[in-house]
Amino acid sequence: MNSKLIIFITGASGVGKTTLLDNLKLKFSDRKNWEFLKFDSMDVPSTEEMIKEYGSAENWQRTKTYEWINKMVTAFLDKEVIIMDGQANLEFIKAGFAIQSFKKYKIVLIDCGQEIMVKRLVDGRQQAWLASEDMKNWLKFLRKQAESFGEPIIDTSSATPHQVAEQFIQVLKSCGVKT
Repeated sequence: MNSKLIIFITGASGVGKTTLLDNLKLKFSDRKNWEFLKFDSMDVPSTEEMIKEYGSAENWQRTKTYEWINKMVTAFLDKEVIIMDGQANLEFIKAGFAIQSFKKYKIVLIDCGQEIMVKRLVDGRQQAWLASEDMKNWLKFLRKQAESFGEPIIDTSSATPHQVAEQFIQVLKSCGVKT
């Protein structure tokens, strides 16, 4: 029986997922039985390439979400906690774990106000092209999904990175993880 816990951190670009993951990795660097993964560590093709190879960007995301979940469930056998950072539709995440018959997982949405997201993308990351209407709609879509599924939402709008990490640690504790 696989007893590892997998936590999938999702959210739109610019909400603070990677900042949180990096802070958690530092905070828990002594935990050799923990793994910290970034969905985007694979090459993310252009939308045109996604459509050409998978028929749509949505199909690409579904396929890659399922692949990552398969890898997290079947590999990393020596790990007790796996924390993944990636933009993914919550339905795809749930379906991916169902396909694997894996139940010990949690989805956490990292969220922020639309204006904050845009400011972070434009000013902080110098990626103005990501601050599109599509990304704004994605932000709203993921928030509605998380709310409807009853998944935890951590709002980074006015929280410091330390405060965000502390909120995430409360989620870990609610899953029975000793921190």
